[in-house]
Amino acid sequence: MPLHHYIFYFMMGIEVLLLIPFTLNYKLFNKEQRIIYLYAIHSAVLSIGAEVLARVFRHNLAWHAVMFLVAFYLLSWFFITVIKKPLTRKIIAWMVPVVTLAFIIDFFWISGPRGFSSIFVSFRTFVLIVYGILFFVQLVRDNSLIERSIYITSIPEFWFNSGVFVYQCCNFILYLSFNFLLRDEPGPEIINLFRITQGLGWIAGIIQVIVFYIGLQKIKRARS
Repeated sequence: MPLHHYIFYFMMGIEVLLLIPFTLNYKLFNKEQRIIYLYAIHSAVLSIGAEVLARVFRHNLAWHAVMFLVAFYLLSWFFITVIKKPLTRKIIAWMVPVVTLAFIIDFFWISGPRGFSSIFVSFRTFVLIVYGILFFVQLVRDNSLIERSIYITSIPEFWFNSGVFVYQCCNFILYLSFNFLLRDEPGPEIINLFRITQGLGWIAGIIQVIVFYIGLQKIKRARS
């Protein structure tokens, strides 16, 4: 079995294992933390479903596209919940149908169901990166936290946003170029580029799980 398969199974395993402590502490969660719990379930289902479809049908790109849209819905819900500015929250709500339209156009007319929907996924990933930056800026400028001497690193949502942000940033280049990588017979340079970007994505996935777990510990500490 190739090395990248072992790495994928390892990542899938830690995503599933992350659900155990999250499930055991579910009663401690507020609304936004429950959304992240749903996102963690989604990530595990995405990985397991992709593996099953690859083995049974030898094709899972349509599954990825649909599940990335579901992830966008969940994370948009998260950011609408944690971001305070009414205008920003309205913009996030407006972006949901815009990104959905991008999915429909790319999935059915540009890339097709057998393509990766690279345009949609890249656009949606860029939007999520912007949301993450906006939330970081909000935390840094939150005078109420400063007045109460609360460090942003003690806030669970800071860690959840950090995990999502790192994951989206590290995978953005791969998403942007994936359809190009699928064309014809890629040369050695293209293959090496794919391996580098894919490796960054795997590392980002592991970081996301670790950072999510840190966020969970912050929740437990705050409730104790």
